[in-house]
Amino acid sequence: MKTLKFIFSRPNILFALSLLIGVLFPQAVSISVFLILPALILIMTITPLKIQSGFFRRPKKLITPALYGNILNYLLLCNLIIFSGIIFTREEGFFRGMVLIAAVPPAVSMLSLNKLLRGDSTFSMAGFAGAYLGALVLIPLIGLSFLKYIEINYWFILLIVFSLILLPLIISRIIVEKEWGKMIEPREGLITDCCFFIVFYSIAAQCSNLISDWSYDMSVIPIIATVILPATYFVIKKIGRAINAAESKITSAILLGTLKNYGLAGGIAILLFPPQAAFAALAFAVVNFIYTNWLSYPIVAGGKKTRKKKA
Repeated sequence: MKTLKFIFSRPNILFALSLLIGVLFPQAVSISVFLILPALILIMTITPLKIQSGFFRRPKKLITPALYGNILNYLLLCNLIIFSGIIFTREEGFFRGMVLIAAVPPAVSMLSLNKLLRGDSTFSMAGFAGAYLGALVLIPLIGLSFLKYIEINYWFILLIVFSLILLPLIISRIIVEKEWGKMIEPREGLITDCCFFIVFYSIAAQCSNLISDWSYDMSVIPIIATVILPATYFVIKKIGRAINAAESKITSAILLGTLKNYGLAGGIAILLFPPQAAFAALAFAVVNFIYTNWLSYPIVAGGKKTRKKKA
């Protein structure tokens, strides 16, 4: 019963439906594309509400995990994705999608997943916030480094980065400090699930014609994702245990080092690039969906328990 409840949970059903409906009935994309930006802003505003009031008033304790957030999500995972794209992708459009995935910060779902997996909340939240602040600089830099020969309105990119990262973080802090979050909390899951549905429906619909005309890169990108995510998971876990780190911190480090915000990458791709770039986000999102369910299943379905913290 628990397994069936886990499989048919609302987030799982909505994600699967968004892809299925997007591929089979892409006609509504002409409308949904205008809803992507508001949907992403809502997601990016609501998710940081989990970071409690006063959290950032102790900056000395947050500097180290914030740096780890950037090291794991950018220095490690970002480079793995970009170099895999350089080596294995053939078409420029698909490579642009890989660059976008590499450039975005961690998935917003990592905060709730960290709580479920009993990770270190301070390490996770500070690493998450640090990576998002780092993204304000790193997204434009990565774009300039790998997309410099493409005609792009870079001011528009900066506006999108501001709208989707800095502005939601500021608004979320105001909501937390004013204690307005209590009004949102009962409906938080439903709001974010519906917003994710809009985003991933739009990405799938945008890629529907590509999917019917499958190519080499469309086979290799999911393979890259399938190799990178578990490999990074096991490397971080092995290193963490080798240095005798607390299991809760290893869990948080794994999430920071394996999760990317594929909805954000796909949304930017739809707004700025051809469908090939959006397909990369779609492929990684599907693999990530399987990966995060694999991480969650032992806890949700009542299987094996996580190890206790080490002293």
